[in-house]
Amino acid sequence: MAPIIPYLFAAALLAQPAQAAVTYSWHEVGTSPISPPGLNMELVFSDDAVAQGKLELDFVNMCDLGEPCLDGQDSLLSLRYWYAEPWADEGRANYIDYGHRKLPAHYFDRIRLNLTFLPGGLLDGYIYANDGNSHVEIASLGGLFTVVNAHSDEPFGCNYFSDPCSGSTGYLAGASIEGEVPEPSSVLLAGLGLAAIGFARRRRARRD
Repeated sequence: MAPIIPYLFAAALLAQPAQAAVTYSWHEVGTSPISPPGLNMELVFSDDAVAQGKLELDFVNMCDLGEPCLDGQDSLLSLRYWYAEPWADEGRANYIDYGHRKLPAHYFDRIRLNLTFLPGGLLDGYIYANDGNSHVEIASLGGLFTVVNAHSDEPFGCNYFSDPCSGSTGYLAGASIEGEVPEPSSVLLAGLGLAAIGFARRRRARRD
């Protein structure tokens, strides 16, 4: 009966739903005269975090200081922020790329969030992200975010030879990016079971 086990294990894996997630993307309303155009921000949250209605996080990943170095939270799956800039690497200036259980891209990842998930798919609250190379701080009133402070050690975007950027406004709107994977049909599971039985019978016939 041992050969049946891999098939049953595969069937069990297929029956497991994948974790749903929701991404919130920046939609610019107004650009400040002291900020460059082309601001982008994307945050991905677990479906469970969104369902809670509120989220507070404050952590820092500093892997150059030794292990363990990664945060243990499971609510914020990723945070990306950048300015569109054709002269920068890959067209992105001041790029912050935080990923869940991912090593920091630069010196560290410092994330502070105090957010409310509003009805209608909007975010409200406070966001701060810093990777040791660039940082951004935004806060909202009724879902409309304003850049409070953004700066970078890079020569583009909110660059090192100018004052920090501030004043640009926009909102963060959410959309589901991965629904739960439906359970496999009974036909598929039955097919796996029959394949396992047939395989076992062929093995038995060869032994006989």
